[in-house]
Order: sequence, then structure tokens, then C-alpha cells
Amino acid sequence: MHIAIIGSRASIHVVRWANSLSKIGINVTVFTMHEKEESFVNQVNVISLPFKNPYGYILNIPVLYKKLKKLEPDFIHSFYAFGHSFLARMTGYKPHVVSVLGSDIYDDPNKNFIYKWVVKKNILSADTICSTSNVMAEKIKEVIGEDREIQITPFGVDIEKFVKKTDLKDHDFELTIGTVKKLEDKYGVDVLIRSFALFVGKFPDLKTRLVIVGEGSKREELITLSKKLNVFEKCEFVGSVKHDEVPCWLNKFDIFLALSRLDSESFGVSVIEAMACELPVIVSNVGGLKEVTQNGETGLIVPNEDPVEVSKKIEYLYQNPKQASELGKNARSVVFLKYSWKESVEIMNNIYKSL
Repeated sequence: MHIAIIGSRASIHVVRWANSLSKIGINVTVFTMHEKEESFVNQVNVISLPFKNPYGYILNIPVLYKKLKKLEPDFIHSFYAFGHSFLARMTGYKPHVVSVLGSDIYDDPNKNFIYKWVVKKNILSADTICSTSNVMAEKIKEVIGEDREIQITPFGVDIEKFVKKTDLKDHDFELTIGTVKKLEDKYGVDVLIRSFALFVGKFPDLKTRLVIVGEGSKREELITLSKKLNVFEKCEFVGSVKHDEVPCWLNKFDIFLALSRLDSESFGVSVIEAMACELPVIVSNVGGLKEVTQNGETGLIVPNEDPVEVSKKIEYLYQNPKQASELGKNARSVVFLKYSWKESVEIMNNIYKSL
């Protein structure tokens, strides 16, 4: 089987799918117009298209058409329902699989009617539509206005890499609260800092810290907020880290929080990764976060943008370590059963075989 993936080489989705599918014997070629090089395995054939953003989605159409005609892959698979799926659709190559990733269905259609029309047209033209979650599948149907069959392809985690390791804990702190998120408004890191400040106010003598792993345009604003709330000295802004380093950081945490404020948090892979490491998680009641978290069983779900309630949940987990541990163990079991990367790859492989 030979597949051609059209997507960004800077996308962790494209890289992980391409690498893993090639490892199970599928011949994978990736067409991309992005310069940033990610860690593709040697088996993956990466072809750079000559024209870059923003006009590359149009100018590369004849180039990609000729290359596909020469390679003759069994089908093409585009990642992201706007630009890359437009490029793939305009070649006319079939069969065509489209993977919707999140912001392409929650955010792009709201920019203007052209974006909405293009996204809708791209998805409707696909032979197979893939979504990482059920909640996003319903959003896709809403946008395209049709009750199409949508394949659920969870962006699972490597449960051998994401595993609990107690030796990584920093015993200088009694409680480490953490998150792994981009520092953008949609991810609610400001809500996390406000929640942490409320918790610290109630336990001023507790040796605690908030570790924020991630980079983004809101970094300086968040640092300013932490200073304003008098918790800057207890906050650690780590910045961006490689994906391979994420398990190490997660294992430094005692509690993991994901307080995204928008439904475009379509799956919540960072939450799944934390759950795989047996961390008790606190998530906001939005998008895919509430789908992957069973309230009171594998984590705690809080109202969106409610620092007071979040601080109460942090306090509960701190004062009830046995229950916190139980949540983490249950979470790991659910990840093992439903969200392992091996299972995700098998799901995608079966979809390919059905084309």
C-alpha cells in the first residue's frame, strides 16, 4: 500500500501518523510546502513543494498533480480541512481522505464566508472524513450541513513512553501543579494562574509551585498576571519543549490542569498524556476535554472560566491524596483501553484497507 500525505511537516499529527504508518509496512510519501523539519523516520519519503504560504495552496496545484500522477499512490490523505485539503482536492486525485484537526472546523469557518465555503467544499468532496473525537464529528456535520459518516481516529499516546515514574518528582515541593499548553488565549492559562493564586492564598505556607510548559504570544501577559497576583515566584514558565521531553515534565507534576475556554480543543491529547502518567486531571467543560474525562472517575470537570471552582478542586485533590491517586490509576486504565497510539494506528490502517 502506498499513500500520499499532504500536510505541514511542522505538524505533530502529520509526523506521528506518517512515521507510525510507515513502521507497519505502508509506503508513505509526504508532500509539504513548509520549511520546518520534523523528525520523520528514514522510511518516509518527504517531498517539498516549491511554492510556500500563502499562495502555495494555489500555485502548487499543478506541481502536486504531476507528482501524484507519476507516483500513483493508492490514495491521498490531507491533514487540516482548509489549506492542505484544498490543495489536495484541486488535484482531483481519488480516493481522498481528509483528517479534520480542530481549529479548521471550529475557528476557520467563522473567519468569513469564503473560509466556511472552502472548508465545507473540501470536506464534502472527501471519500472518507476523519475526526479525532465524537464531539468534533458532530461539529463537522453541523458545518457541512450533512449527516455524513465520520471515522473516529483518536490521536492516542504511546503508553510505553507516557508512564508513571516516581523518581522524577522534586521533593523540595509538597505540591506541583502543572500544564502543557500553548500560551494562547484559547487555552485558558490565565484562568489556571488565577486559580493557583486563590489556592496559594488559602495555603500560603505550603511549598507549592505552578509549572507551565509551553510557548506562545501571551507569555509576557501571563507573567505580568502572575506578578500582579503575587504568585510569580511560585510559577515556572518553562517554554517550549520537544515532545519526547513531555513525559519527563508530566512526571514532575502532582496535578495536571487543562482549562481551555473554547470547544476547538477538539480532543485533548495533552490530557490523555497526563492520564497515561497516572496524574489526576482537572479539565474545563469544553470540547473533547469532557469527552476523554469521566468526572469523578478519571478526573474532575469544572465549569469554563471559573477560577474559584478550579481552586476548590485543587484543594480537594491536595487534601485527599488517596482519591487523587485513584483517579490517576483509573485514568491510566482508560487510556490503555481506548487511547493507546498502537490502537489508533490500527484504526487508521483498517480505514485505509476499506478504501
